[in-house]
Amino acid sequence: MLNQWDYHMPVSVHFGVGARSRLGAYVVGTKCLVVASERGRRQFEADTNLSKFIGANQVIWLDSIDPNPGIDELEYHLRNLRDNKIELVVGFGGGSCLDAAKIFSLGLLPELADTTLQDLLVTPRLHESKRRLPLYAIPTTAGTGSEVTPFATVWDHQKKKKHSLSSPRGFPSVALVDPELTSDLPVEETISTGLDAINQAAESVWNNFATPTSLFYAFTALSRGLQALPRIVGGEGGIDERLRMAECSLFAGMAISQTRTALCHSISYPLTAHFNVPHGLACAFTMPAVLRHNLESNDPRFAELESFLNQGSLVEIFDRLNEQLGVRDRVLSFVPEPDDLFGLIGEMYTPERANNNLTPVGEDDIRSILKASLWQQST
Repeated sequence: MLNQWDYHMPVSVHFGVGARSRLGAYVVGTKCLVVASERGRRQFEADTNLSKFIGANQVIWLDSIDPNPGIDELEYHLRNLRDNKIELVVGFGGGSCLDAAKIFSLGLLPELADTTLQDLLVTPRLHESKRRLPLYAIPTTAGTGSEVTPFATVWDHQKKKKHSLSSPRGFPSVALVDPELTSDLPVEETISTGLDAINQAAESVWNNFATPTSLFYAFTALSRGLQALPRIVGGEGGIDERLRMAECSLFAGMAISQTRTALCHSISYPLTAHFNVPHGLACAFTMPAVLRHNLESNDPRFAELESFLNQGSLVEIFDRLNEQLGVRDRVLSFVPEPDDLFGLIGEMYTPERANNNLTPVGEDDIRSILKASLWQQST
């Protein structure tokens, strides 16, 4: 029974086709850092709505952000940018670009000029009470929901380890969520980012820190994403489906901003760190098996979700999704041998994620979940 709960969401959200045009209304005559990938910069500069922003402000580009940016790379950019007296940060792209923008909105504060990124990651008190540079988040994927969360992911590629910056100052100031920006996303990125959004919503359901508000957002996100993503991937989706996926990502982000993620994410991190499995695929790989594990709790929220979705049993829904999108085969295309996954079980138990799981879990449970996911059998 969810009798006591809190909710905090300080982000001003503008959603819908054309929402990106609001950026020019917010920001004029400012020295701005725009954080993007090379593809993102081309998309930004070619867009008639966004190109006006470039002419109205002094823009410094950081357009070399790759998926899963590393701590050394981001530290290098922090050092090189600190003398530029940046006044405002714009994150444009997928979750990696938005997360990197969060790092810069904190790390480029003059009072943190002598602070390393490693310091920011391991010593939260350095930034929790600080202001930050205004941050405008414009997602171009329907995936992480980073535009409405206080989290940023940073990877230590040498140590094969994932770090998370979590701070009240991590919430962007403004999110401009425009589904048109996702229309030209390649199919593999559409699948991985879409699965990430769906998994985040699911993990907010089977979560010890769920609230009535987070469950509302998670249920709504799942209803949007489960219908829209297969249609987009099957070539049947248009702007309406892109809009639903943007809603799925946004609402899932609002849900995990309160609950964080759980076991699927915990298991996923070594898959990405060791085998470069795209994040959304790595999370979705175990989603049906983790659902079955959590159904053992007999919590009424599962029956409520099943009724809300009205698409059959939850097990059937998630099995069907992974089968339609070929999740297992896509994941295994990155893994030399399936048995290699079992050697990573010790790394797959991340307490700050796994302990959020509604049904308790240990390494033996993770082994069973991996077996079920690999050979598509009941746990």
